[in-house]
Parts: sequence; C-alpha cells; structure tokens
Amino acid sequence: MERPENRPKSLEEAKARFLEEAGSLTPSAWIRKHPDAALGGAFAAGFLLGSSPEVQDAAIRNAGSGLKLASAFLAGFRESAGGKGTGEA
Repeated sequence: MERPENRPKSLEEAKARFLEEAGSLTPSAWIRKHPDAALGGAFAAGFLLGSSPEVQDAAIRNAGSGLKLASAFLAGFRESAGGKGTGEA
C-alpha cells in the first residue's frame, strides 16, 4: 500500500488544507452548492410544520408522489432556465 503523492510537506500546510476542507462542510456551503434542493426542503418543512396533524399524516402517506412531482417541476424549471442559476458547476 503506497502513500498518496499529495501529502502535505509541513504541519502548517496540513492545517491550511484541513481548514479549507472544514470550511466546505458547513450548511451554508451545501446550500450554495444545492440551492434548489435547499429551497424544496425548506418548503416541505414549512408546509409540514404549518399544517394540521391530519394534513401532516396525509402528506407523509403521499410523500413519494409529491417528491416525483417536485422533481418533475425542477427538471422543467432547469430546462426553461437553460441550466442557469441551478448552482451546478
């Protein structure tokens, strides 16, 4: 088993690489990378928290079809936007 070639040469370099990677593990970094998924999750959470228990139960039972509908909506939105503003690299 060989060691990777890109090992840090000093402790300071290792610390700098660690801090750079740790900065990308924050919730805000994930939201910047996946804005449409974050928006969909926030919408679903707001809907569930703001509805009655009966509506919550119905939403949980029908979650699969709701996810398919949301996925189709986002796919259509991406096509109409030409892939712009989706956060994809």
